[in-house]
Amino acid sequence: MLIEFVRRVDGLTYRFLRDGDFNGRPSFKRLDLDLWCRWFPDRGWCTVDAHGIANSWPLLGRAGGEEPFPPLGPWRSWKGGKSYLYDLRSF
Repeated sequence: MLIEFVRRVDGLTYRFLRDGDFNGRPSFKRLDLDLWCRWFPDRGWCTVDAHGIANSWPLLGRAGGEEPFPPLGPWRSWKGGKSYLYDLRSF
């Protein structure tokens, strides 16, 4: 299973491929970097770096839900003082 984060401002696309499970849910690894989309009991779905530091979450209060997969739709990233809006798509 492949998921994509597409940045709204310029269409830049980051692809993540399913790579096992984490906390009983699917885990997705970015193809070009050690960045993961995972579910955490205390945070819900988010993207995290190799050290577990979160940097993006779904909007609309859906991060902590019981969804078995990352929720499709808008996500907000925060890193290095910048914020971007992405759309998560699944294939």
